[in-house]
Amino acid sequence: MPSVLYRTDLVTPPEVAADPSGLIVPENLQGQTEHFSVYADPALGDDGRQDAQGVLEKCEGDYTTVSSYFGGLAAGPFNVILFSNSGGAYHMTCAATDLFCDARTNPPDGDYSEFLNVAEFVEVFEALQAGGWDCGRSNGEGLSRVLATDAYPGQLDGFATASSWLDSSRQDFVDRNDNSDTNPLANGCSVLFLNWLRFQLNFTWQQIVGAAAPTLAQTFNKLTGKNDGFQQFSSLLDSHFPKGGTSGLVTDNPFPL
Repeated sequence: MPSVLYRTDLVTPPEVAADPSGLIVPENLQGQTEHFSVYADPALGDDGRQDAQGVLEKCEGDYTTVSSYFGGLAAGPFNVILFSNSGGAYHMTCAATDLFCDARTNPPDGDYSEFLNVAEFVEVFEALQAGGWDCGRSNGEGLSRVLATDAYPGQLDGFATASSWLDSSRQDFVDRNDNSDTNPLANGCSVLFLNWLRFQLNFTWQQIVGAAAPTLAQTFNKLTGKNDGFQQFSSLLDSHFPKGGTSGLVTDNPFPL
């Protein structure tokens, strides 16, 4: 089962009509950096080539930032394949370095493809770190989402999940993971909790990533020595976004509150 980042306005991740791995051929290569080779589907035309140049301009800086969060781990090299994929992005396993990302045309938007690229290569760093962030479960999916959004906040539209959890019964996905990366309720809880750690409790991303554990509750315990993470987190949100209503939140980060 691929690891996917998909739009929350889709009920299920869309099926890809054809295997895009066939696009990894020399004639589609748009450029290379130290850690990335970027390919574009010829069907995208000039806009796809512009998207690829946008990725090439920023991918190494984003790689350096993410590597620093993971204590200087080295990952890759990566193939980034840009093609029309309305659902978002995916790779075949957590450690897989062929990253299949949507590309926007008319007009092109390289930052959108790079946002997706960051989300996918964060998951490869998670697999290399092997500390508990699991790209196939809600804690690892949440981390990939918040780090990509932190780099490209303007690209979250259509991928936000926080309101899905706030507008639900608010099940506890802190003390346990959901065994999926496509549950918007679990992902919403995860991104909110991680942003709470970062922007309410003021831990750095390096500290949060370094406190890798099988659950978000265990990450909180590593950071604070306490065992009431979900209670603290949910009480704060309940006081600002009362249960049973519509949150109206359009981002994944309402903090600090």
